[in-house]
Amino acid sequence: MKDYIGLNIKYLCENNFLSQDEFGAKFGLKKSVIGTYVRGISHPKVEVMQKICEEYNISLDDFINHDLYLKNQGYTAISDSNKISEPQSPLYSTEKEALLKTIEAQEQTIAAMKVTIDTLMKK
Repeated sequence: MKDYIGLNIKYLCENNFLSQDEFGAKFGLKKSVIGTYVRGISHPKVEVMQKICEEYNISLDDFINHDLYLKNQGYTAISDSNKISEPQSPLYSTEKEALLKTIEAQEQTIAAMKVTIDTLMKK
């Protein structure tokens, strides 16, 4: 099962207009430590996760097991899949199409980045 801790910390920083340094200061942590969480190198202690969840009024389960960005958009993850379910409250078709186009563009960007990385690794 995938955990979303790093992704959710990044989301909370962006959604609350906080740098990683500012986010870390709220919980007595250094920017470098927050960076390791965001990159998935390490995870916060349970006590820190509890403080984060209390600060942002989210459940520990959501913080660890769900993409908060998608959840706040009304989507839920389908277990063991990269797909997402229909939103709990339906989007207008133009909003849904825009979201799908954004996801497609991001997937293309990731693919292009992988090609660039592979090319650079060969040099």
